[in-house]
Amino acid sequence: MPVYRYIAYDKNGKRVKGIIEAPNELGAANSLAGKGLKILKMEKKRSPTNCKGDETDVKNRRKRAFFSVPIEELTVFSRQLATMISAGIRIKNALEILSEQAVFSKRFRNILRSVIDDLEEGKSLSEAFEGTGAFEPIFVNLIKAGEEGGVLDETLNKVAEFYESSKELSDEVKAAMRYPAFVMGFAVLVVGVVAFYIIPSLVNKIALSPSGVVAFMLNTSEFLSNYKIEITIGVILIIGGMKLFLSTTIGRRFKDAISLIMPGLRNIKQKSSIERFSRTLGVLVGARVNLPDALMMAAQATGSYFMTVKMGKVVALVKEGKTLRDSLKEAGIVPQLVYEMVGTGEATGKLDEVLSKVADFYTQQLRVEVKKFVSMIEPLLIAFIGGFVALLAIGLYSTIFQFQAGMGGGGGM
Repeated sequence: MPVYRYIAYDKNGKRVKGIIEAPNELGAANSLAGKGLKILKMEKKRSPTNCKGDETDVKNRRKRAFFSVPIEELTVFSRQLATMISAGIRIKNALEILSEQAVFSKRFRNILRSVIDDLEEGKSLSEAFEGTGAFEPIFVNLIKAGEEGGVLDETLNKVAEFYESSKELSDEVKAAMRYPAFVMGFAVLVVGVVAFYIIPSLVNKIALSPSGVVAFMLNTSEFLSNYKIEITIGVILIIGGMKLFLSTTIGRRFKDAISLIMPGLRNIKQKSSIERFSRTLGVLVGARVNLPDALMMAAQATGSYFMTVKMGKVVALVKEGKTLRDSLKEAGIVPQLVYEMVGTGEATGKLDEVLSKVADFYTQQLRVEVKKFVSMIEPLLIAFIGGFVALLAIGLYSTIFQFQAGMGGGGGM
């Protein structure tokens, strides 16, 4: 007898899913209706052989989904999927269309195909996204909330707006930091070439016997020439090791500690964390995601280890029955402005809107802090380059003067 997979709502409005044996689809529908279930989706289950093969294929594709989906692709995908669902296109058909779009990478298209396979097996959209391991928890929970509330298209639009605003701010910060980073890198490159290649070559050609700074440059140049391969391998290992270290718990704590020590970076890090936390929490709360879960996801979205750890205390206080305002205040995790605004949002029932306004405020603050940091870095760069050039000049001139003095002494004998 054929077996059918179904997704339905029970008498209490709770979403349920399962399988049922029936001679045909009509018989399965009548049997479920007799149990008081309102059918949302039903389809014939594949044969065990095919199912096994499909599950293996999906698992293989999931193994390839090792890295998370880039924010650029996620934003475009959310916006396009929301438009298609609003236009009345079935989710499965919409995903099939999107999985063929050249605007997405091949890896992302494979991920979408594995999502389609899971939908065919009777899983919900949020379960299919979560099963790939490529979508972050915030995205999955927002999709889940949209499914349960029957407003998936609206939720997807909110998701797109959320990621668009996050990307816009991130791009602004990167663009502001790009100029001083380029100047610093170019200056170091030029100074390095002059110091360790041009000057040593010049000194060797005129047969000087340098000392001090110039002697150090000569020795360094010789060392770099003799151990090129070893130095290259060493640099690669150090960079790889640092990336691996920073991905660990201790590494994240170390990175946070460094960013909090440096005056300019400290303000940028703090305001960036609060902006990201407020905006993420606002979107999750607006989508009716469970508050304790929303708090932890919002804290993790900041990338701050210390905020994530402290948020555990906030969650515990909220579960005890305290308001979010009092919990944030007691934990000392955010400035007074934030928890007072949160209190206003709780009192008016517009917490998501208030959190969005808090995020907008800190977005402006972050822009100001980045400009301050860049304006502070520029004179330091000039001073660094000037000081290094002066040191090179002093070392070179002192060597030349010694050479001239030696020549003069030799001529008097």
